[in-house]
Amino acid sequence: MKKVAIFKPSMINFMLEIRLNNSKEFMQNNRPRYEKAMKEPYYALIEALSPAMLRIDEGMEVRPAKVLSRIFRDTRFSRDKSPYRDHHLLAFRNQGEPRDEAVLFWFEIRVEAVSWGLGFWGENRKAMSILRRRMLSNPDEMIGLLRLLDDEGFVLSGSAYKRMEIPGSLPLALADVYPMRDIYITRKKVDPQAVFKPGFEKTLERDFLTLAPWYRLLRGCYELGMAENL
Repeated sequence: MKKVAIFKPSMINFMLEIRLNNSKEFMQNNRPRYEKAMKEPYYALIEALSPAMLRIDEGMEVRPAKVLSRIFRDTRFSRDKSPYRDHHLLAFRNQGEPRDEAVLFWFEIRVEAVSWGLGFWGENRKAMSILRRRMLSNPDEMIGLLRLLDDEGFVLSGSAYKRMEIPGSLPLALADVYPMRDIYITRKKVDPQAVFKPGFEKTLERDFLTLAPWYRLLRGCYELGMAENL
């Protein structure tokens, strides 16, 4: 059977239309187009990735309605009162957990760029503190995981505490990672047009499986941080 691309370039055109006509009236008049151009392709991608995500973590949330962001924006605390996003965000995380501070695999297509990776949703102080302790007790583990990112074409990013003291026993290779206050890993050099090619979901699946050791490390830190709250 011939492979078919999940996403179509027409989706970008519709995203631009939302940006330029961001109103309830526009969405009401174009609901079938939205479903066809944006929601249905994302649901298809989530279903294609679900077996791999459950291999990574059997507790992973894979229900499309829970994995995909809502198109509605929460405007309560925003100056921008536009009612709709002009894009969707896919976020695989452990079932039943809110996105705040959670470890998640993410993917999004924006008008300007395409990106995907792994990390915490926002800042998670307890988990990052545990991660620092783990770096000190087993630095070779983290050095090996950083090498994995270099070898596979990922980059580790995040903001850092400017005045945090770096322990003298910490290997130099971990000096930039130790003071991070949040952490996320992204695929480098993404070709935005790749998402419109048949079989792209396999590329994403392969990258998420490659990042599984990082997920398990961060997930373990998250769980220990939650346990310390009890």
